[in-house]
Amino acid sequence: MDSNLLNKFMKEQEQEEKQAKMQELNDKQEITMLNVDLLDEFKNHIFSAITQNKFEELKESINRSGVLSPIIVRKKNDRYEIISGHNRARCCKELGIAEIPAIIKEYDDDMAELIMIETNLAQRENILPCEKGLAYKKRLELIKKIGKENTDKASNINRLEEKFPEGTKPSLDKLAEEAEDSRTQIQRFIRLTELNDTLKNKVNDEIIGIRAGVELSYINPEEQIIINDIIDEANIKLSTAQAQKLRAVKGTITKENVLEIIKGKPKKNNQDKFTGKLQKNIWKKYKDKFANDKEFSELIDFLLENYYKNLSDERRTKWLGVILVEGSAFKLWGAVCRTAILALRGYKADNKEAICKNEKKEHDKIICSCWYGNI
Repeated sequence: MDSNLLNKFMKEQEQEEKQAKMQELNDKQEITMLNVDLLDEFKNHIFSAITQNKFEELKESINRSGVLSPIIVRKKNDRYEIISGHNRARCCKELGIAEIPAIIKEYDDDMAELIMIETNLAQRENILPCEKGLAYKKRLELIKKIGKENTDKASNINRLEEKFPEGTKPSLDKLAEEAEDSRTQIQRFIRLTELNDTLKNKVNDEIIGIRAGVELSYINPEEQIIINDIIDEANIKLSTAQAQKLRAVKGTITKENVLEIIKGKPKKNNQDKFTGKLQKNIWKKYKDKFANDKEFSELIDFLLENYYKNLSDERRTKWLGVILVEGSAFKLWGAVCRTAILALRGYKADNKEAICKNEKKEHDKIICSCWYGNI
């Protein structure tokens, strides 16, 4: 069997099992027929409307078979607030059906919101990632809050009092046992709630993947705005690897380094820039030849001063020599001579070895390399 067909079949089976459990619980409760004109939307509803195609399918089903599963409401003055069943109620209004089966509950605000979240997670097939993250976050918070106030109040369609007995605290592990997502997935969904609204929309629209969104959630809101603006300007889909690189530079994010990461803008090549530093191998080779940095610097200053005094401008442009400066190779351009003779105030060069006549110490030995050629 094709893997896609198998996955679709498994999802349909899970959905049917959830609906069967809901129906079994509903059968044990008193059902009342309510006028649809007395129904109000839930004030803290966090889920977006289902797609138009799904809504039309539901409306067709209700038109053909009626409302098979009662909605859940709570009484507020002379009207009723829908906790679960918003789409079914809307379908009935559009179809001109005057009454809808309902189960009336006496829930406070916390319990009503928890039931709303539980039923939507159980019944909806496709929930947007950021909505699911908010649902899991609120679900965990509400269960903890209700458990602290009165565990008995958690007797609802999911039998929370059995999952979280008095004296225990609900955890992600226990929530994962009841959900279709793993503990790690639940954590990722919850992290998405730290994104700003524009980035949440991009995750929901699959411009940013869930894992990339998780990485961006660790970046502060001001820098998230910068990232969002660059994504819009570049019109790209952000990868997880790019998001990880952005997270690595959080706190120092600018338009420039975001562009560098997202668009692969090359860094400026500074290899030819003079710094006056020595390569490590050169430093190791000559570090014992000098007593201190001052002695070394004085020698370099002496050589450079006399070099520029004794060589013409033309010869300077043709010279290619290597002179040692503070731990790295300092490149000096000058004339290429047939005979390598260096006469700089007491310093002589014979062949490739130059010895200072004014000093007898071993560390005063200087190696000068010269390349021969036409001037």
